[in-house]
Amino acid sequence: MLNQKLIDREFGYIGDHVYLNHSLVGMPPERVKDACRTFMDDYVATYNDSIKTDLLAKRKQAKKNIADLIHAYPDEIIFEKNVTESLSTFAMGYSELKPGTNAIIVDSDFPNTIFPWINAHKQRGFDLNVYKTTRGQIITEDIIALMNENTKVLALSMVQSGWGYLADLKALGHACRERGIAFVVDGFQGIGRLSIDVSECCIDYLVCGGFKALMGTWGAAFIYCNPAIIKKIFPPTVGYQSAKSHILAPGVTTDFDEIDFLDDVRRLEAGSQCTYAIHSISKGVELLLELGMDNVEKHVLDLDRYLRQKLNTLPLDVVTPQDPARLSGVIAILFPKELTDKAKEIFQRRKIHLTLRAGYIRVTIAVINTREHMDAFFEAMQELCAPQTEKE
Repeated sequence: MLNQKLIDREFGYIGDHVYLNHSLVGMPPERVKDACRTFMDDYVATYNDSIKTDLLAKRKQAKKNIADLIHAYPDEIIFEKNVTESLSTFAMGYSELKPGTNAIIVDSDFPNTIFPWINAHKQRGFDLNVYKTTRGQIITEDIIALMNENTKVLALSMVQSGWGYLADLKALGHACRERGIAFVVDGFQGIGRLSIDVSECCIDYLVCGGFKALMGTWGAAFIYCNPAIIKKIFPPTVGYQSAKSHILAPGVTTDFDEIDFLDDVRRLEAGSQCTYAIHSISKGVELLLELGMDNVEKHVLDLDRYLRQKLNTLPLDVVTPQDPARLSGVIAILFPKELTDKAKEIFQRRKIHLTLRAGYIRVTIAVINTREHMDAFFEAMQELCAPQTEKE
């Protein structure tokens, strides 16, 4: 059971607003806001005498927190600026992808999950095998049926951004492991709201940004990489952090033929790190660990089922997976496009924050939400549907 007093203390500033837009941007807890406010003061407090050790300590703690969250080890975690670059690093650098091989991707994934693969396919000459979905449904058996002897990668999202479908990562991961296929997962829409175990799911490469359910800010994303495949990734971006040794003044570099890359995932971590953003992620994950991810996931899915049951009484097209185990706390709703302006007015008046497009609503449930929030959203939808209800 969630510690509601802790949640109230961390998110009391939200007041009477109903925030259901965590798939776009998460709301930060007080501890993240405080960490961001004081970061620069701490940064200059010793006139940079201790800055290197302080920043390294913050990054080390962040790796530990994230490793605990996803059931990995800290030395399997690094940071990039965002999910797009994190996926591009793998798509451009994985040595098993070459002409005559293929990577499986999903057509309904978010563009930033798809585009790195299209770009790498054009530049490196491997094929794309596209799994075509219906309303974002990812049928495990159908994806497995696409795999062949030339498949080297399966890349997809943990949760479909637009439709809320939770992929069966465990079944897909085991199928990949049995066939020697690298399993690449974008966890941005799921991690922080749902539990994940990278070992149990046989995930080889997992990426996630910090500003959604991890409740951090922009500028950093984490990468988990299975140590068994790290030497198969040739870093497309390289800095001295990627190498075992480097020369500093007054010495000069003399070997221009080869870089002696690190043997672990740090070989992919080139350039300065946005420790400000990394620290904010760490503090958000810290709260999730205090609450317990099993508690968080149960809370999210209980509210998902509760809200769906109420919405099913209205004349709406609520996108629901056939398998109840594939619910994710993301609910997509289709409604008549001509009611879009009315919906916008209703949500603004009622202080409800969500994703609204023409004929499309997406609500995303996270740790801060309550049954009262679900009831408030349902009442808004009742108001939106009132004319149709009266005609029936």
